[in-house]
Amino acid sequence: MKSFYIGIVSHGHDEYIMNNENLVSIFEDENVQIVIKDNLNSIKLEKFCSEVGFSYLSSQKQKGFGENNNDIFNYCSSSLEASDDDWFLIINPDVIIEQSEFCKLKKELEKVESEFCTIDLYKDLNYEYSEVSLRKFPGYLNILNPLRMKPVNSIIHKTTLKNYSQVEWASGAFLCITKALYMSLKGFDTRYYMYFEDVDICYRARKVGVKLVYLKNVRAVHSGAYKNRNVYSKHFFWYLSSLFRFLNVQKKI
Repeated sequence: MKSFYIGIVSHGHDEYIMNNENLVSIFEDENVQIVIKDNLNSIKLEKFCSEVGFSYLSSQKQKGFGENNNDIFNYCSSSLEASDDDWFLIINPDVIIEQSEFCKLKKELEKVESEFCTIDLYKDLNYEYSEVSLRKFPGYLNILNPLRMKPVNSIIHKTTLKNYSQVEWASGAFLCITKALYMSLKGFDTRYYMYFEDVDICYRARKVGVKLVYLKNVRAVHSGAYKNRNVYSKHFFWYLSSLFRFLNVQKKI
C-alpha cells in the first residue's frame, strides 16, 4: 500500500497548524506522515510537533517556498524512507482538509493514472466560494493583461471541468506528486522565491509528458492572502522577478 507524506512549510503560521485538528486526525492513519518545516524556528511549534508526533525540521536561515519543500522531500526520502510510488503532498499551512475529504483523496490517488494531481480548493468552510486555483501558463503577451483589467495568468474555470480533467497548472497551496516524479524533476527550482515555483514545476512536468490531473471530487479550504497585489510591496517585486524568470524558462525548454 502506498504511503502519503504531507509537507507543510511554516513562516510564522504556528496557530494555523496548531489549531488544525484535522491534521492530527489525518496523522492517525498508519500510512500518513506529516513533516513541518519551520522557517522561523518557533519553540512553540517545535514543542507542538513533538507532542503530536509530527516530524519537525528547521534551518539556520530563512528559505523560500521551493527550497523548504525540497528539504521536506529530502527528509521524507532519506529519514522516512519513502518509496518511489509514494505520494508527496505539498500543502500550505492555511489549508484545511477534513479527514473525510482526505480519505477521498487517498482513494483517488490509489487509482488515478497520473503522478501529479491537485484538488478543488475553496475560500470558505461551507464550500460555497471556489478559489481561483487553476490557471493557464502565462506568456509575454500576458504581461499586458493588467492594463486590460485581466489577470496575468488566464483562469481555468472549474465549472467547465470534469473529474480527472487535465489542467496546465495549479496553486502550490495543494499539490500531490509521486516521489519518483518529484525526484526526476529535481524538485522545485530554488532560483524562484515565493512565487511561480508551482507554475514552473507544473510546466516542467508537462514538458516531460506528465499531465497535471484535477481531482474535482476532493475539496479543501484555503484561506490564503495574496500579498503580491500591492505594487509597493516586496511581494510584488518577488512576483515580477519570478514571472520574468518563468517566461525565460519557457524559451529555453
